[in-house]
Amino acid sequence: MKSAKTIIEDIQRSPLYEKIRDLHDFYLLLSQTHQKIIAFIYQKDEILFIACKHNLGVQELKRDSNINNIKGLLKIFLSIKQTSSLRTISDIKFFVATKYMQNLAKKAQNLTKANELPPYVEKSEGKFQNRIEDPQIHAIFEEIRELIIVSR
Repeated sequence: MKSAKTIIEDIQRSPLYEKIRDLHDFYLLLSQTHQKIIAFIYQKDEILFIACKHNLGVQELKRDSNINNIKGLLKIFLSIKQTSSLRTISDIKFFVATKYMQNLAKKAQNLTKANELPPYVEKSEGKFQNRIEDPQIHAIFEEIRELIIVSR
């Protein structure tokens, strides 16, 4: 019987995921700074769309030197991997993925809310009779009563 890891690896190796794998491999060729700017990449027809996380990321990537750098990396990638689905790309376009980033921020916020502990509400009112005759234990119970009253 196969483990879940091997099943997932088999699915990822299938031809259905070849385009995604090519895009991911190309994404990994980019510099770390570009990877931090980019939210995701996808290909539609003959255009490679690069979604940025912020407006400044688009401005950075639209510089001629960066466009030439990305096109050069694409040529190198295609020379190494000749059967890539990225071979048909003729143009590169950049845009800001605002809704994607908003949804990502909401998910992160919901996750932090889920991880927070709810505040403890004391159910006792501190009204009980202390019938203990030992003075030390009696004093301890009175301290507990005061703490309960203060925490309400």
